[in-house]
Amino acid sequence: MKEILIICAMEKESKTIAQELKLQKVTETIFKKNNISLLISGKQKTAINLTKYLCENIKPDLIVNIGYAGSTDIKIGTWVNITKSYNYEWDIPGEEKYSFLDYGNQELELTKNTEIQKVECYSAESFVTKTDLTGHLAFDMELHSVAVIGDMFKIPVMSLKKISDNLSLEDYYDNTENNENVFELSSSLKLLDL
Repeated sequence: MKEILIICAMEKESKTIAQELKLQKVTETIFKKNNISLLISGKQKTAINLTKYLCENIKPDLIVNIGYAGSTDIKIGTWVNITKSYNYEWDIPGEEKYSFLDYGNQELELTKNTEIQKVECYSAESFVTKTDLTGHLAFDMELHSVAVIGDMFKIPVMSLKKISDNLSLEDYYDNTENNENVFELSSSLKLLDL
C-alpha cells in the first residue's frame, strides 16, 4: 500500500479533507490514518515543516499538495492539476529564471482524471495581484517549496489547486468566506481516487 502525504498550507484548507478521510489528529499539524498522512505546513514555513516531517516519519511514496491558488484567468471554483512549479520571485541575473538549477524542476505527477485542466504554478511569498506572465497560470505560496523538497528526497509530487480568485485579494477573501463551492477542498479526493 502506497504511503501518501497530503500537504495543505492552512488549517482551513485541511479541515474538510481530514474529516472526509477520517484522519486522526496526531499533533497540531499532523493527521493520520493507515497509509495516509496530512501535514498542515504553513505558507512561508513549508520547506522547514516538510523537511522536519520527512526526517521524523516514514518517507511517503507520493506527496500531494492541495490548496487554493489565484489565477490569471481560470474560472473561480475550478480544480486544476499543476504540471510544473516555479518560484515567482526567483529572478537573479545569471541564474535560471523562476527556478533553481539543481532542484525543483521536475514535472509533477498528474491525476488519472483527463478532464481536469493542467497548468503551471508560480509560488510567491506574498499574494500576487498582477503579473506580466501570460497564459492560463496559477499562483500560490507553497508549492515550489514542496517541489524542491520532493525533488531533493526523490519523492514524486502531485498538486491540485482550486482557483480562489483572478489575482484579486478582495475576491480571495470574499470567495473563501462566502462562496461554499470555492471554500470546500474535499472534492479533490475524488480527483485523486483515494
